[in-house]
Amino acid sequence: MAKKKVLSALLGLTLLNGAVAFGFEQKPGFDVRFRYENWDNLFTLGTNTSKNSFKDRSFFRLRVMLWDEVKINNQTSLMVRLNTEPKYQMGPYYHMLKDGTDRRKFDQDEVVIDNLYLDLKRVFGLPLDLRIGRQDFLGKDMYGEGFLILEGTPGDGSKSFYFNAIKGVLTITPKNTVDIVLVRNTMRDVFLPSIHPAYDDKPPAADNTGSLYIKHKKRLNGSNELGFWVYSRNKLSNGLELEPYYIYKKEEEDRRYGGPKFASYLHNLGARAVYDFKVAKVRAELVRQFGEYSNGTDRRAWGGYVFVEKSFSSCPMKPKVEIGYVYLSGDDPKSKKDEGFNPLFSRNPNWNELIIYTYLLETMSKAGPIPGYWTNLKMPLVNLYLTPLPNLSLQLGYQRLYADEKTRGLPTYVFSNDGKDRGDLYLILAKCQFKKGLTGMFQYEIFDPDDFYAKKAKTAHFLRAELRYRY
Repeated sequence: MAKKKVLSALLGLTLLNGAVAFGFEQKPGFDVRFRYENWDNLFTLGTNTSKNSFKDRSFFRLRVMLWDEVKINNQTSLMVRLNTEPKYQMGPYYHMLKDGTDRRKFDQDEVVIDNLYLDLKRVFGLPLDLRIGRQDFLGKDMYGEGFLILEGTPGDGSKSFYFNAIKGVLTITPKNTVDIVLVRNTMRDVFLPSIHPAYDDKPPAADNTGSLYIKHKKRLNGSNELGFWVYSRNKLSNGLELEPYYIYKKEEEDRRYGGPKFASYLHNLGARAVYDFKVAKVRAELVRQFGEYSNGTDRRAWGGYVFVEKSFSSCPMKPKVEIGYVYLSGDDPKSKKDEGFNPLFSRNPNWNELIIYTYLLETMSKAGPIPGYWTNLKMPLVNLYLTPLPNLSLQLGYQRLYADEKTRGLPTYVFSNDGKDRGDLYLILAKCQFKKGLTGMFQYEIFDPDDFYAKKAKTAHFLRAELRYRY
């Protein structure tokens, strides 16, 4: 009955939104992405490989997306997209099924509906656009640099990014807009069916923290989540942009599948600014977080970054230099509060790919078994961008990582629980445009751990090669 009411409401909005003359137009498309990846010493920095989930990985992954955008009229359109990404593991990590002994090289994955939304432009003649349904916040719909809002489904990696959301965009002037968004993300998809059911890892158990799938659906989040935000975009003058925002996020507790032990209620007040001095460009963001856990523990945290970039377009290979600093507060083990930064909806490889996996054992008790919980970090970095050929771009980067606070009570086979020096990370990223729609990418990262980790921690490596075609 509830689903029928929702569908009836959407149909009513469509008809009322100027749908007098229906002239359907379709824009179908597809995207095929083939990757090889090699993970060496990522999760435990080589200190413990007894568990299957801690073992090194060498695998292929093939993501296929098919979509169709149907334009009903000038103000109304409908988007639907299917997505799947099977993987083939070559060891020593393999996909383990329920009994813990059925080892599979092939992870068949599921076919999901990862975008399904209705667009309504200038609803009832007002300067208000609505997007209702499953949607991404990427590209032109991205919030800043994705520091807090980017990834709604971190459990499946880069297979999907969607949010189940209602988004309203109020246009005050062409240079001033306000987004009002309500989202509901779940631990596994409960809103839409999967067309091809996936494997089921393990039965429910107290220690069931390593499940990739729950009841034949991919685990997408540490627990069920609810979010609301008001985000303003303003172009104040030539070269100056200001984006103030308020974000609320609730993370439910989940003890059945190794999720958070306590529910979290977090308010976030912040702003992002960009200023182009012509000789250089500055990007900065700062957010204050405050709230509590369901057990009464108070939460207070800070997070932010600043980047300065300078381009030398008249020089060979058109170099661009970027210097930056990232700060994410850590939890002081001596206080009764929790000062640890929460990345909200951005458990994503924001500045590198490798470190998000080393964070897993560090943050699992409060955030569930999903990588990418950026926190407790001080990181100066430098990047050099080059264009050796018209169709080839190159990024060389160095990052020095520190912890804001020492840890306490974490597994001693990985963490020293005494130092603050995380270590050094080096990266290279090359992208090539072979022809229209066909691109390639090569990525390699090395992390040399320091005294934040155990003495026996080893150097970690991450390698990825990609070929992608989009039509």
